[in-house]
Amino acid sequence: MKAVICLMVLGFCAAVMAEQCRNIQDCGHVTCPENDYVLECHNYVCTCTHVEKTCAAAADCTGDCRFGWHCVDSKCRCGWGIGGK
Repeated sequence: MKAVICLMVLGFCAAVMAEQCRNIQDCGHVTCPENDYVLECHNYVCTCTHVEKTCAAAADCTGDCRFGWHCVDSKCRCGWGIGGK
């Protein structure tokens, strides 16, 4: 029983690590919603960042974002979901 639990935990950890990006090449599964966004790997997460718009809060960000907007480093970022859009 302990071996089964150990294998389950290791499998979960492997799945979580597989979703993290180290560089932009790891983000092939993500498509940005519009042309004024750039695909980035930010804090090991694939995100779409608005090229020009700045923000003070997530409410300042608009547009199509499947997983909800985030305002990080004064930039509108769409991401934080598994599988992208």
